[in-house]
Amino acid sequence: MSERKNTLRARFNHGLAITLAIGVAVYMFFGIRSEWRETADALGSFAWKLAPVLLALSLGNYALRFVRWEIYLRMLDIHVPLKSSISIFAAGLAMTITPGKVGEFLKSYLLKEAHGVPMATSAPVVFVERVGDLLGLILLASFGVATRRPDLVPILVGSTALCLLSIVVLQSESLTAMALSIVRKLPVGDKIAPKVQELIDSSRSLLGFRALMIGLLLGTGAWFLECAGYWLAFGGFGVEEFDLALATFGYSISTLAGVVSPGGIGVTDAGLIEIAKELAGVSSAISTAASFIVRIATLWFAVALGALALLRFKGLVDVDVDEIKDAASSAAGG
Repeated sequence: MSERKNTLRARFNHGLAITLAIGVAVYMFFGIRSEWRETADALGSFAWKLAPVLLALSLGNYALRFVRWEIYLRMLDIHVPLKSSISIFAAGLAMTITPGKVGEFLKSYLLKEAHGVPMATSAPVVFVERVGDLLGLILLASFGVATRRPDLVPILVGSTALCLLSIVVLQSESLTAMALSIVRKLPVGDKIAPKVQELIDSSRSLLGFRALMIGLLLGTGAWFLECAGYWLAFGGFGVEEFDLALATFGYSISTLAGVVSPGGIGVTDAGLIEIAKELAGVSSAISTAASFIVRIATLWFAVALGALALLRFKGLVDVDVDEIKDAASSAAGG
């Protein structure tokens, strides 16, 4: 089948090219700031025996999120073969680099095409996964701050209360309506609120306390593993002043900031570098080298695994993206 311009496969290839170009530009910028030779020397001094550990921590992140994915599918009485479920979940990792957030509906689309599961049935899983990730990263960021600065423990308490309040609001249709009425009064809120309402309404079956707490706990645990990888990377350079608490804060807040770009490319990278420099006094060369290694072990490792998984669905990803979006919109509206 010939590849059309706006197919899923074309979107992946386009996203890959863009993210690679931006990534190269970011590290060229920071490399020049710290002198290329110093950055290269720093990479050469890294304890590369830690590389498998970093990849294992990332695999642990994907494994916990896959467990959550499986639990949510079973809550909706969706049963697919384990091997296929793993492939569909992994394929979603690849699409995090695509423009237009294609990855948000790819897994539902593959479940429909491969196993006949209606997109309206599985779409709530994707939304509630994102809720768990968001709340988990907020908790981790505040935990990192509170651990490093005991006087800021109220921030952790406040973040925990915010997460619990969010869970309570999402469970209640009346509270959700009240919250969205406030959102509508904000700039562009009248455009955002209806879409959020649609997502919440279609996901009501997974917005119970048990489902949301599962998402929060597994999401927090999964992202903490990558925070630990960020910390360990600096240990590979012999940096002792960069502790786990700061790493937890730095990785979480940089990942949250990175939601504005596909895969967090550029934004997350810059955040990881600058936080190490400004808050721990790590040299620019080591900060740049450590961030580069971490992003290889997290983002690009995920993309590589996802690309391999997409090979299993080669025929399915040649479909036009607009057709899938229309199908997803119709499913949500139904």
